[in-house]
Amino acid sequence: MRVKVLQTLRNIFLLIKLCTKTKQGKWGFCYAFIVISLKIVLIKISLEMIGWNKNFYNALEKYNLQEVVNQIGVFILLTILGAITFLMSDYLRKMTVIIWRKVLNDTILDHWINNKTYWFLNNKQGEIDNPEQRIAEDCQLFVDKLTNEGFSFITQLIGLVTYFILLWQITDNFVLSFNLLGFDISLSHYMVWLAPIYVIICSYLTHWLGNPLKSLLIQQQHKEADYRFALTRFRESKEPIALLNGEKVEREIFDQHFSDIMTNWYQLIKRQLFLGCFTRPYNLTVLQIPTFFALPIYLIGKVSLGSLMQISKTFSNVVVNLSWFIFNYNNLAELTACSHRLCQFINRARLIADMHNQQRQFEKDTDTLLINNLIIKNPSGKVLLKVPELRLNKGESIILSGVSGIGKSTLFKLLSGIYPYYEGYIELPKANKLFLSQNPYFPMGGLAHAVAYPNPLLEKDLDSIKQILTEVGFLAQDIEKKLLDYDLNRLSGGEKQRLVIARILLHKPDWIFMDETTNALDKHSEHQLLKLLQTNLTNSSFIIISHSDISSYFKQCNQLIL
Repeated sequence: MRVKVLQTLRNIFLLIKLCTKTKQGKWGFCYAFIVISLKIVLIKISLEMIGWNKNFYNALEKYNLQEVVNQIGVFILLTILGAITFLMSDYLRKMTVIIWRKVLNDTILDHWINNKTYWFLNNKQGEIDNPEQRIAEDCQLFVDKLTNEGFSFITQLIGLVTYFILLWQITDNFVLSFNLLGFDISLSHYMVWLAPIYVIICSYLTHWLGNPLKSLLIQQQHKEADYRFALTRFRESKEPIALLNGEKVEREIFDQHFSDIMTNWYQLIKRQLFLGCFTRPYNLTVLQIPTFFALPIYLIGKVSLGSLMQISKTFSNVVVNLSWFIFNYNNLAELTACSHRLCQFINRARLIADMHNQQRQFEKDTDTLLINNLIIKNPSGKVLLKVPELRLNKGESIILSGVSGIGKSTLFKLLSGIYPYYEGYIELPKANKLFLSQNPYFPMGGLAHAVAYPNPLLEKDLDSIKQILTEVGFLAQDIEKKLLDYDLNRLSGGEKQRLVIARILLHKPDWIFMDETTNALDKHSEHQLLKLLQTNLTNSSFIIISHSDISSYFKQCNQLIL
């Protein structure tokens, strides 16, 4: 248990360090300091309210109408000050939340996107699941729980010391005397000792009942994310599912995911019920118990009603501050769970970035692509493809052909730096390269955004993009209608491949790697578009995976059967 607590604290402090590493994050520290200061002001107001309790109830006991009216005025003033202070504190806390969330979000995104970590995380068995959830939800949840429970812990600790001192002072003459088994026992300041004993026992019971919550909460987050992913995948693949009439199977998949959610949910609420059977009665009675503990002194006439209420209020504040762990157990379990998930993500992303940063190893100051004794394997070590030798100078092109599944696409992944399982020597020029996969990807936006990708769309490029779209076969009216806002998933396979050709023409890379980029086009359109590439990019090298011999479309081009 001690190891788990220490690991949780290490996780939280690591994330705090990330939240505050930038100038913007340090501003969040300033807001945090102000928030804690305002909460200390609330403690001062609470102390004044304790004094008010004594004065008000003493006035009631003496039927002093004037003093009662005065104390009502004091109460109104303290309430207004307390409300203003609380609202300012809450507003600045929320400002801290969005500042630290922004810094943490940027850090996590950098870990995910840089060095193509997102690729390796999603393509290794047993790796991090649902990274989008950890970025979108866990960052927000961590910062929110940290600023709520973290700030609360600091101020509760300060308040605890303050209320303890006050309770000690006002119970200076409190001595509880009784006889136990023939022994006379006297307890001085017994109210002071009762508070921690009472809360320690209750805290232990709370932890014992609620300890399984962390793992159940983590599992619930996993299963909810899996269900969302299945729904998103269904939406993104609606056309093939509709053509195959796959609704029944998809529904069974959804039902299974939701069944997993329900199974874990029942375990979670069962454990929360067990915990609530103790914490709910505790919450309801925690403010009354102090009065019962102080009654013996009042009933023997040692204190007035006002003093009893003052003692009761002070003891209540001590118990409430000591009970912080009990009141916040569920929130602490969520904080622990999300900090664990975020640190697991960061640590794994860092490790993968170090292991699989292949691109820099390949690139050399040369104009030649060179491969010697290359053996490509699958993750289990089975040989997929052997390339004894391949040499390609700038301006030369090659068509790679072979049976399906032999590893041609894997060769492109290897050359792009996202496939680590190989032996042999690879040398790539440090020049502008463009890798195009079988499944073209387009960002949100319109035709212009798709052509400009992977660069952002610039207004100065719009005229060039329109011209290129016309050259690859888009109609003028379609270009104007779909240029800046269109669901590109609605395009046909051939239209998508025309967009890819347009992308090549705009970027004009020195080396172009095309994986069956024209297989959805008819032969006439394919010939026309490839000739367009050759005409406009005379000094570029094309490495094309194709089942057809299209080497005649390019100058200095051969076909290699793998």
